[in-house]
Amino acid sequence: MNQLIIFLIGLAFLLFFSYRDLKYSKIENNLIIIYLIVAVIVMMFAQNYIIQFIMMIFWVMFAGLMWKLNNIGGADLKILIINSIYLSLIVPNVIAGHFMFIMLLGFHGLLYGIFAKIIKTKRQIPFLPIITLTYIINYIFWIL
Repeated sequence: MNQLIIFLIGLAFLLFFSYRDLKYSKIENNLIIIYLIVAVIVMMFAQNYIIQFIMMIFWVMFAGLMWKLNNIGGADLKILIINSIYLSLIVPNVIAGHFMFIMLLGFHGLLYGIFAKIIKTKRQIPFLPIITLTYIINYIFWIL
C-alpha cells in the first residue's frame, strides 16, 4: 500500500480525534477500536510485522511511563500506540522515524504547555492536536 494513502488514513482519524478532543475533551473507546481495526487491516499489507510489533511494544512501554507520570490522558496513549502502526509504514527508517516522532512530540508538547501556562487555563489541555501536528511534520520531514 502506498505510503501517502497510509498517511492520509491515519491523518483522517487523527484530525477527527483532534476535533472531538477540542470540542468534547473525550474520545470514546468504540472510536479508538475502529481506529485499531483499520490499522490492523492496513498492517496486513505490510511486510515487516516483526519491526511493527517491536515498535508497538516500545510504544506500550512509553505510554505506560507517560501514564505513570500523569502527563497524558488515556485516549491519547491508546491513539499513540495504534498510531505506531501507521508511523512504521510511512517512514523509510522505522527506528529513526519513531525516535524523531518522540522528539517532535516532546518539543511540541513543551511549547503547548508553555502556551497553556501563559494563558493560565485551568482546563485540561487536549493533546491530540499536538499528536496530529507531530504526525504531519514527521511525515513531511521523511518525504522531503
